[in-house]
Amino acid sequence: MVGISFGVVAGWPTGFPAWAYVVCILIPVVWLIPIGIVQAITNIQLGLNVLTEFIIGYMVPGRPLAMMMFKNYGYICMSQALYFAQDLKLGHYMKVPPRTMFASQLVASLWSAVVQIAVMNWALGHIPDVCQPDQPNSYTCPGGRVFFTASIIWGAIGPARIFSGQALYSSLQWFWLVGAITPVITWFLARKWPKSIWRYVNTPLLYGGSGWLPPASVYIYLCWALVGTIFNFFIKRRYTGWWLQYNYITSAALDCGLIVATLIIFFTLYLTSARPPQWWGNVDVFQTMDWKGTAIRTQVAPGDIIGPNRWP
Repeated sequence: MVGISFGVVAGWPTGFPAWAYVVCILIPVVWLIPIGIVQAITNIQLGLNVLTEFIIGYMVPGRPLAMMMFKNYGYICMSQALYFAQDLKLGHYMKVPPRTMFASQLVASLWSAVVQIAVMNWALGHIPDVCQPDQPNSYTCPGGRVFFTASIIWGAIGPARIFSGQALYSSLQWFWLVGAITPVITWFLARKWPKSIWRYVNTPLLYGGSGWLPPASVYIYLCWALVGTIFNFFIKRRYTGWWLQYNYITSAALDCGLIVATLIIFFTLYLTSARPPQWWGNVDVFQTMDWKGTAIRTQVAPGDIIGPNRWP
């Protein structure tokens, strides 16, 4: 896989230097264990997407295609490695031979690559108004839009013009230091007072959780907090035996129920253009400024611009 990726980088006019590919492969090697530890403790995977965008934006500015490739190779390698390790760990618990697990992962990865490309090409050629904001069945391609926006900000413009020197957001660079120091501080506080609230404070999780905003909204965070508090605080304390035996099975059942309900709603309501049932649970939440995107100014006054009058 590394050889194929290197051939793609070097064989096509991508603007992605071969030496930059070596750097992007080293990034997941360095961060795999630290992020894996956080994921093992919290079940939350911290992404390297912004970090990889930041690095390549400084190394080869003005090359959006190279930025997107560097981001994919640097971030997705780490992410998929952890998911593979997660599956192998589950297989170990279920007494599945490691070679069988790895073979199934490899075959599934190769097959999914073919299927995804085929489905994408079919969708782009057969779904009317695909990727348009007003597409009737919500095929608006939000992931693709985020990727395109990131290629402009981090690739075409580059972080140096936004975060370096006298740039508008140069002060945000101090948060590198904040992110590095605060975990050490909370660790020392938890060591000094082991029974205090500091033993529950996980700053990587706090910082990583903020990365979900957007697309997650306050409404979604409240749902997560409510379910987590009920099961991992009240039920765990009062019904520990039930929690040990059924908590994670219930979690998997809730995930499966969401997926099944999503499929049923899509095929029975969206594809048939039927009017869904109207009640506060699926009406009021869509009538907020947060959902409609009206809480921001999308236009500036005549003569004004977004950002400073002169970019460094």
